[in-house]
Amino acid sequence: MKFTLNLVESDKDIQNKIISELKNRLNKILTKAKPIIVDKIKDLVKKNIVAEPEYQSLISGKLKYELGVPNASIVDSIVDIWVNNINLENKPLRSNTNSLVGGLTINMIKSDYSDVLSSQNANIIDANTGSVVPWLEWLLLRGGDILVKDYEVKFGPNPRSRTGMAVMVSSNRNYRMPPQFAGTPNNNWVYRAISKIDDSSIQKIIQNTLEKSI
Repeated sequence: MKFTLNLVESDKDIQNKIISELKNRLNKILTKAKPIIVDKIKDLVKKNIVAEPEYQSLISGKLKYELGVPNASIVDSIVDIWVNNINLENKPLRSNTNSLVGGLTINMIKSDYSDVLSSQNANIIDANTGSVVPWLEWLLLRGGDILVKDYEVKFGPNPRSRTGMAVMVSSNRNYRMPPQFAGTPNNNWVYRAISKIDDSSIQKIIQNTLEKSI
């Protein structure tokens, strides 16, 4: 007995159907994995931000007293804004000749820092004088600028202090951010923290999550 088989569809048609099926399958996998990837990246970013010396100093060190940040929740609220604004955009896969083309874009910190600088916790109002201290702008953007003319910080117990341990007093000197913490738009606390996250760490998170979602 002899059989003859005829292919109804061309090799090209079969290839296109395979690619189309792969595209649909991978798009579903990306959609499923996206929130997991975002959460893992958020954890990584937060870990780096709180590991920086600025964070530690704002919580319980020199910056806490110099800037008069009364409690850790103020600092943590700023960190939370940065972390919660992280999002992942995935471009749906599309076929391109014999392959699939797509991509992932991770959005992290706003370059103008407007997300955190517009927070009510970016400024501290002194209850005694009514003056506003834009501590976050000073820390992130002002570098070595003169921040308060003819004043300096005096350390020591003081009932007028927001933290109980330092106040601004008249002086023939001008107050500037301590050099080791002085930040500029392209070189500050959060910028350095993000810069220390290498691409391989992000790629590993994405790869591992996608593999588990297949």
